[in-house]
Amino acid sequence: MTSQAEAPRPSLWKIALAFARVGTVGFGGGLGMLALLRQEVVERRKWITDRQLGVAVALAQMLPGPFISNYANYVGYELRGLRGMAVAVASLLAPSFVIMCVLSFLYFRFGSVPLVSRMFSGVQPVVVAIMVWATWYIGEANVKGWRAALIAALAFGALMLRVDVVVVVLAAGVAGALLSFSPGRPGKGKTVSGLGSFAPLPLWLALGSQIVVVVPTVWSRARDLLAVFLKVGALLFGGGFASIPFLQQEVVQVRHWLTMREFIDGVALGQMTPGPVAITATFVGYKVLGLAGALIATVAVFLPSFFLLLGLIHVHRRVEKNPLVTGFLSGVLPAVTGVLLSAAIFMGRAAITGPVPALVALIAVLLLFRFRLDPIWLVLGGALFGFLLR
Repeated sequence: MTSQAEAPRPSLWKIALAFARVGTVGFGGGLGMLALLRQEVVERRKWITDRQLGVAVALAQMLPGPFISNYANYVGYELRGLRGMAVAVASLLAPSFVIMCVLSFLYFRFGSVPLVSRMFSGVQPVVVAIMVWATWYIGEANVKGWRAALIAALAFGALMLRVDVVVVVLAAGVAGALLSFSPGRPGKGKTVSGLGSFAPLPLWLALGSQIVVVVPTVWSRARDLLAVFLKVGALLFGGGFASIPFLQQEVVQVRHWLTMREFIDGVALGQMTPGPVAITATFVGYKVLGLAGALIATVAVFLPSFFLLLGLIHVHRRVEKNPLVTGFLSGVLPAVTGVLLSAAIFMGRAAITGPVPALVALIAVLLLFRFRLDPIWLVLGGALFGFLLR
């Protein structure tokens, strides 16, 4: 197989289109979007391998921030360095940002957006089918041999018992490192060449200055928004849902930016729209300071993990050939299969609530496995079905 280093690098424009495509129909949170991301960059465009995507998942789970934006950051860096990283995550988030701004305007103007809820009811069973499909193919790539199968099974069992996913991933890595040192099995690392480098920080300082320069009379609110969401982004371990209690305390109880009813509706919109659940930050920012506030809050909540992952990637590049590191990854990669399978089951319990959603999920599974239909068309079809079905 041709290595990633030898493959032609895609242009920034192609990266932008690919990640915008995922961001437009990426329902189901971080793991649901991971299935769509895999289809786009592994299956469809063959930019990276399943192993590299597994490394992205492993690193993303160890850092704060929404998982899907961390995946996008890693893949973008693999493809075009720092510029690819910035383009990938910005393109991934742009569709959900625009959609949430529109929905926020409608919500604060008219009070509700029931159409989104109807469309989401048709998308949910499709996302479950995509998760099952992605689990199968990622398992084929990463679960080879009895050691990997055992780790995948143990990871799945632990997650079904509600053990924290970070604990599961780290334990799987330790198990892989220990098993890799059995006699006759020296650690084998696969070199993932670095295609990018640090860009001058003044570029990012200039970007930050553009974000926070607002009319002087509203500077105080802009500063508070920036501080709150930088803090949320830096402490947001466990995915977007983990931020909800902390965010609720900050914006409802402490600062009184939103009422409890508004906050609950904002969280619901974050789940019903494409993109990560943390896009709820856009809703809060819009209420506080309009479009400028939406931009400040959105950038701030995703910025800490961007820089942390950038540093972690460089550390990983320095030690990736170490037998301990390759052994650690040999445990993490099959555990990803267990993570996906458990997520599919939990999502299925919530989404498949009757015979109609079950039939939709079954048809989607058949179309994926038999005809390898692009998941994006299935998501759009599910949204249309939900819109038509009362």
